Amino acid sequence: MDQRAAPVLSAIDDCIEKFATERKQHIASFVEKHFSVSETIQIQKRHLPLDLLLSPVNALWSIPYLMLKKAVETSDKMGWPALNPLIDILPASFKTGYQKDIEKLIATELVGEDILMDCLRKDAVLGPMLASGAVELNQRKIRSEVQKEIEKYTSSQAMINDICSSLLTLAAGWIYFGDKSLGVMGIGSKIARQMAREKASSNFFLGEKVGSVFYGVFPPAPTNTQVVLATLAVGTLLTACSLVVSVLSDPARKRFGLHDKKLHALVDNLEERLFIALKKDLKSHIRQSAPMKQAS
Repeated sequence: MDQRAAPVLSAIDDCIEKFATERKQHIASFVEKHFSVSETIQIQKRHLPLDLLLSPVNALWSIPYLMLKKAVETSDKMGWPALNPLIDILPASFKTGYQKDIEKLIATELVGEDILMDCLRKDAVLGPMLASGAVELNQRKIRSEVQKEIEKYTSSQAMINDICSSLLTLAAGWIYFGDKSLGVMGIGSKIARQMAREKASSNFFLGEKVGSVFYGVFPPAPTNTQVVLATLAVGTLLTACSLVVSVLSDPARKRFGLHDKKLHALVDNLEERLFIALKKDLKSHIRQSAPMKQAS
């Protein structure tokens, strides 16, 4: 390592450590402020139409994504890492408006790029060097590292909600139809068949009771309209239930200290990532500036 970089790296390390320690002191108040029931409802209300559409989509996507991720991890352990980039491309879920708001709050109030840069500029060693241009730090890289950790945090929280929604759907199919594998479409189709049977039984020429027995043996096929309406009704009901789960999940995680634990992990991971990123950035800056000094 270039001797010129040693004191700067030490200053960067100290500054990031101070930043992480100071940010951790704000986690408890941040969680208390933004993950209460009232605050969660207020944020959810701002994005209700879009999130109502994304909730069932994410619920349907969560289980296939986890299966695909497990398959990629297994293939990697077996010595075939060709599929690894696939997990980086595919989203764990599609961001809801609520999720985007939480990411913005974390970035602006807890661990944002601007907060870190302010700490670096105020540092007794780094401040003058940054002001004079003796040391340059890539703010885009800093922003990228911060955003990656924040997205990792929110996606893991969202995935929990999506899995709960999927389990809720499977539980509904099991409770009402004794089938543990039914999704929204499957439940809608089952209900449509029941509707068709009840309608045909009520119009049976020998009476509804006889019709019920007859159509129990020879069930009538539901119309496309019945299937679509039943599926929409099931989807709407499960989406509403998923939204309730989403509204209550953050306060519940707050109650059990899970948000606090995850945000501490976020800051710890960010501390490590930032030092590595800024170390690489500093070495690159020194290599680029060395030929210029020699030429002059």
